Amino acid sequence: MTQRAFIILLILLAVAVALSATAFPGSMIGFLFAIAGAFFVAVPGAAIGDALRQGGVPVTGEQLLWALAGLYALLPLGAAVQAWLRLRRGDFDKARSAALRLALLLALPLMAWLSVNSMQHAWP
Repeated sequence: MTQRAFIILLILLAVAVALSATAFPGSMIGFLFAIAGAFFVAVPGAAIGDALRQGGVPVTGEQLLWALAGLYALLPLGAAVQAWLRLRRGDFDKARSAALRLALLLALPLMAWLSVNSMQHAWP
């Protein structure tokens, strides 16, 4: 990835984060995050929780959410290590790609939080 593309994509990511805090686009983004959370977090989480309960492991929904959040926290850490290693090797294109992945992984929870808050404030 070239430096120009990296800077443009970082600016677009910053614009997306800023739009997440506004009334109309933010509430729409929050609605999309809610749908994605229902399909990609709640359904597999419920299936995993039921399987663990049937296996004799008492687990609550809150514990399962904390475990999933912990697993998600490992993703930016891995992207940061990957960017650092590629930067040390002198592979700047791949280092910028990993740094953009890190920025995206850090921006997604912020966008979700901002957009869900704007959706709650815009709801009649």
